[in-house]
Amino acid sequence: MGYFDNVPTSIKAKSFFVSSAGFFLDGYDLSVISFAVYFIANEFKLTSIQTGLVTSASLIGMIFGAILFGWLSDKMGRSRIMGIDLIFFAMFGLTSALSQNFLELFISRLLLGIGIGGDYPVSSTLMAEFSPSISRGRYLTGSVSMYWVGTLLSALVTLFFLPLGPYFWRWVFLVGAIISIPIILIRIRLSESPRWLISKGIIKDSNLPRQEDENKGVKGYLDLFKGEVLYVTIFVSSVWFLFDVASYGIGLYYPFILRQFAFPSNYEVLYGTMLIGVGAIIGYIIAEFFIDSLGRRVVLLVGLGSMALLLILGGLIKVTGTLLVPYFMSFVALEQWAGAVTLFYPTELFPTSVRSSGQGFATSVSRIGAVLGVTYFPTMTKLLGFSASLLVFGIICTLAFIISLLMAKETKKKSLEESSIGLKTI
Repeated sequence: MGYFDNVPTSIKAKSFFVSSAGFFLDGYDLSVISFAVYFIANEFKLTSIQTGLVTSASLIGMIFGAILFGWLSDKMGRSRIMGIDLIFFAMFGLTSALSQNFLELFISRLLLGIGIGGDYPVSSTLMAEFSPSISRGRYLTGSVSMYWVGTLLSALVTLFFLPLGPYFWRWVFLVGAIISIPIILIRIRLSESPRWLISKGIIKDSNLPRQEDENKGVKGYLDLFKGEVLYVTIFVSSVWFLFDVASYGIGLYYPFILRQFAFPSNYEVLYGTMLIGVGAIIGYIIAEFFIDSLGRRVVLLVGLGSMALLLILGGLIKVTGTLLVPYFMSFVALEQWAGAVTLFYPTELFPTSVRSSGQGFATSVSRIGAVLGVTYFPTMTKLLGFSASLLVFGIICTLAFIISLLMAKETKKKSLEESSIGLKTI
């Protein structure tokens, strides 16, 4: 057992809470638009292009936020950045709720996305660096699973405010801003990651790992694109990119799909969306039991393989009607196996000196995939039809599966010093 496996339980619990709270807010703020956009489009008289931009605005913002805050986290420290990124949630969640036209809402959602994108590398990196080697997968999977708890809450809050009429979405956005405030206050008092302190030479002790052990010859951002580190960068970025094309391309349109192909009632659409969210949470609970025993590689391959199979089968049999709910419940349950690993894999494979930067870069590339999926899914359904669109996403998941089969490295129960790759062997 290494030094970092002896971190006090209270600190591990607090880091788990604040990291999970970030993913919880991510899930709430990213998902809330999927149901609200139908009403926003009617209120603001949006064109189809404007509707797509509003839907994907936060994802576009994440592209920039992930790189910026990931880099800042490696330069300034994890705890210093954690409170700053959530300020974006509060400020621009509020301005989103008060928006009076397309431009105001697009800019607000874009800036909100910068904060969401920034939270991905910071929260996951901090959680990885505080987690014990033997159960790190469970900590990380549990933290990431809170995304879907946030998604489920967004549906419940929407259900609560829906009777207020077509302007209900403003209240739903406002709730997202309000619940971020106490989390900001807790994050401000979080302890700094000891691994980061060692990597910067701030802590020096003969009983602790050396700075060289943490950094492995990697000094800065550009080293992400050199030697074996480049191999890791290509792997995590390409698989996450392909995963997000399918995951977000379909995921942000569940209410749209259910409204068009299953239910005429807004309430039925909400209930169906909530059940899909429950399916995702069940998937995470099951993954919790296997992530540290089967390992990351197996869980990732099972997730991606199941996604590909279900999407291709759904396209071939032309699934529609009320069957869409159990179909998508099964899909998201297995999707989360791949989703959890693609999100936290970079934190285990990059060394401490660029762990957050590498995670931020991979997140940014993945959001480009998400934007593509979200932007082109409506066009695909019009040109090719819904069933053929599922087939296209199934092929994309198959490609991600093949890349993972060839490139994925097992990291279960290894310390971060063992699992991470650098420019030289220590």
